[in-house]
Amino acid sequence: MKTKKILAILLTFTLMATLFIGCGKKDDNEKDTDTNTKTTENKSGEKELEGSLISSEPKTFSIFLNFNNMPFNPEWRLWQEIAEKTNISLEGVISQSNSNEEEAFNLMLSSGKLADIIGFKNPAELEKLGRDGGLVPLNDLIKEHAPNIQAVLDNDDKFRQGATALDGNIYYIPKNQSLVSAEFWWVRQDWLDNLGLDVPTTVDQLYDVLTAFKNNDPNGNGEADEIPLFDRAGWKMPDEYLYLWDTSTEFYPRDGKMTFEPMEENFKVGVTNLVKWYKEGLIDPEILTRGAKSRDILYSSNIGGMTHDWPSTGNYNRSLAEDIPGFNNVSIAPPANQNGEVIERTTRYPGVGWGISSQCEDPVTLIKFFDYMFTEEGSTLMNWGIEGETYTVNDDGTKSYTDTVLNSEQTPLGYLRSLGIQYRIGMLQDAEYEYAFMTPEASAAAKLYNSNPQWYREDMPPYLDGELGLKYSTDDEAEYKKIMSEIRPYVDEMFQKWLLGASDFEKDYDGFINELKSRGIERAIEINQTAYDTFLGK
Repeated sequence: MKTKKILAILLTFTLMATLFIGCGKKDDNEKDTDTNTKTTENKSGEKELEGSLISSEPKTFSIFLNFNNMPFNPEWRLWQEIAEKTNISLEGVISQSNSNEEEAFNLMLSSGKLADIIGFKNPAELEKLGRDGGLVPLNDLIKEHAPNIQAVLDNDDKFRQGATALDGNIYYIPKNQSLVSAEFWWVRQDWLDNLGLDVPTTVDQLYDVLTAFKNNDPNGNGEADEIPLFDRAGWKMPDEYLYLWDTSTEFYPRDGKMTFEPMEENFKVGVTNLVKWYKEGLIDPEILTRGAKSRDILYSSNIGGMTHDWPSTGNYNRSLAEDIPGFNNVSIAPPANQNGEVIERTTRYPGVGWGISSQCEDPVTLIKFFDYMFTEEGSTLMNWGIEGETYTVNDDGTKSYTDTVLNSEQTPLGYLRSLGIQYRIGMLQDAEYEYAFMTPEASAAAKLYNSNPQWYREDMPPYLDGELGLKYSTDDEAEYKKIMSEIRPYVDEMFQKWLLGASDFEKDYDGFINELKSRGIERAIEINQTAYDTFLGK
């Protein structure tokens, strides 16, 4: 807490001092005249920029952004193309060797020198930075200079809701994702076939299938080495499995009322079952420690049976075809829970994008640059890349990725990101870009989930990796964070003890609830209820 206060004081002091030198500076080799720029004159004799130019002179702005451990790199092919088209270049302020986004963010704040453009993984932190004076309110800039962004704000409720802070200001432009589905349930169809089993449609049937996977040697190697259920989500894993019983370790609204799910009946049902499943060997014994490579390791060893993951899970039918003949991973509907409901909680949402620093000397040019990303040309570049290099246009007007993208040693998405495509900026994500590189299995999964909107609950705030993306007043936010700093570690610790058999859930539960209350959970629920009411417009 003391460190945060010091950071805030330093930031405030610097913002009141002289502006950050070099913000929106001209390139070193830039000429004083604009005789070589592409301009025309309108009827009034005023110069108008041709094509996609945003400035008659080349300009460079600094940017703080780190997405998926990739600090912004001005050498990326896409951003060189964007600079050529717009006359706007970006210069990253994060070292390419620094993948710790939070650490870099705090270092920038403590230095008092803000980049012209700032993006961060936590939208609440960006909004706080805006309220503290570190980001420019964009409302008027958008109205005056960004017609394409304004059109999305006018017509997309979720985008507008995500972009607008509680004080009514817009401090950052979100990355709008048009696909609803995010992760799917995947099961080894070849294992089901080997054991003569049907696809499970309920959580009880899932238990029977996982038990058969564990005991009946579906991989046919004569060893009891199968791991029926696994996940690479790490810390997020408990909730991914608790969803099977319509519960989690987080807050969740029901019929307009905010609940903390560990205090609800469904949680007792879910944890009791997970403890049983883990004890019987149905869940990966290294689920809490195996890490992000779990999927690669268990599939390539032919011992992984079922998981909950992204569309790329369908790629293994191709990559493992030679090593594991008959390998067949398919997506299935979420198994109905104990109440007969089919629910999928993981979904996509308008994510965090980028904002303009209050130390930027030329916010008008930057908001025009932001708006460019919402034009047809800018959107195509950010979603697909460069025509002829990463994609081609078919006779019917649809786009296809080139062999360079599809046959790269990386995944198609990984290759695109290595060029700066699909970076975490304010943009409109085109759903077709993802379908274009999906394998048939992945495409079938996305179409299955996207064609069943009834699996997704309405009137839900953004679900950010299992945590509700609510917005709080400054006082409520400070109080809430303080309370949860005592509750969150306690819940995680107890869940792990129950799962691993180090403590008895049934004996502990009443004391667990009392401890939550003593640490302030009821006040935390009240704060979240207020934030949820605000989300609902009450």
